[in-house]
Amino acid sequence: MTKEKLIKTLQRLLDTDNNLNFLLKLEASELETLIACLREKIDYK
Repeated sequence: MTKEKLIKTLQRLLDTDNNLNFLLKLEASELETLIACLREKIDYK
């Protein structure tokens, strides 16, 4: 998955329209880890 798609996934998970393009500095694997952590936290509620 591209970094852009990963960031779109993060925006959807966070339910935000804020510009998260600063996350492009991260590696794709780091973005995937961030998404996994967010999903775990959201599912934990």
